Amino acid sequence: MEIGPLSEWVTAIAEIAAVCVALFLPVYDKKREKKKRTRNLKKVFIFLIQKALDENDTTGLEAYFKISYLTIDSLENREIYAVVQPAFEILKNPDIPKQKKEEDLKPILEYLEQK
Repeated sequence: MEIGPLSEWVTAIAEIAAVCVALFLPVYDKKREKKKRTRNLKKVFIFLIQKALDENDTTGLEAYFKISYLTIDSLENREIYAVVQPAFEILKNPDIPKQKKEEDLKPILEYLEQK
């Protein structure tokens, strides 16, 4: 049995490696992009919640929540929306003083700040 010259073996191994990289790279890029979108979603919600708390106006937060809800693509993003939704009730209630709102929003903001 002949195994052939070494150059053919090296070429075959290089071709197999190239195919593996070509098949794996799109999956890796998609996963990285999804993580980036989730991170950006959290950062925007943190900013908008803090802005709504300072300015006592939830219109920006509500608009972003409604528009970005249409682009949910993962369970992690659904979980983020489930956590952020109670923030509306807290921020919209005029009977709750600002200090109490800050206390109630603290766990939501801590959840959004974790990686």
